[in-house]
Amino acid sequence: MNRAEILDKLSAQHQDLMAYLSKLDDDQIHQQKEGKWSALQNMDHLLKSIQVVNPAVRKPGFLLRQAFGRPNREARSYEGLVQRYQERLQGAEAKAPKQYEAADSRQLNRQDVLKEYDQEVQRLLQYLGKVKEAKLDRTLLPHPLLGKLLMRELFYFMHYHTIHHWEAIKKSVA
Repeated sequence: MNRAEILDKLSAQHQDLMAYLSKLDDDQIHQQKEGKWSALQNMDHLLKSIQVVNPAVRKPGFLLRQAFGRPNREARSYEGLVQRYQERLQGAEAKAPKQYEAADSRQLNRQDVLKEYDQEVQRLLQYLGKVKEAKLDRTLLPHPLLGKLLMRELFYFMHYHTIHHWEAIKKSVA
C-alpha cells in the first residue's frame, strides 16, 4: 500500500469507528464481558497507543536512524504484518504493556476519551498526508510486541490494531 492508500484506509476506518461508537449508550460503552475490556477501555488503550506513535513519527529521520538504526529489509506487506502480529498475540507476551493498559471503565469519561482519540487520529492523518513516501521505508520505530518496524509497517499496524480492538468492542456490546 502506498501512503495515499494507507491514509484513505485510516481515515475511512476512523470515521466508521467514531460513527459506530456514537450509537452506543452509556451502559453499552462501559459493559464488560468475561473479564475483557469494555468498549471505552478498548478506546482508552487505542488512545494510549496513538499518543506514543504521534510524537515518535514526527521526530526527524536522522534522530530515529541514530536511535533505532537503518532498515536492512524491505517493508512487509499489510498481510505479512497482520500475520506476524497474530502470531505474537498467541505467545505468552501477548498482554499489553503496563503503560498501554486501559483504566477502569467507570473511571473513564466517554466524551474525554473519544474527543482526545479523535484529535490524536486527526494529527496522525495530518502527518501521514505530508510525510514523504520514501521516509516510510527508511525509518525504523520500536514496537513493544513486534520489535523494530518500518514506519510504513507501523501505519499498517495502526490500521489493524484498530480492527482488532473494534472486534473486541463489538463482542463486549453484543
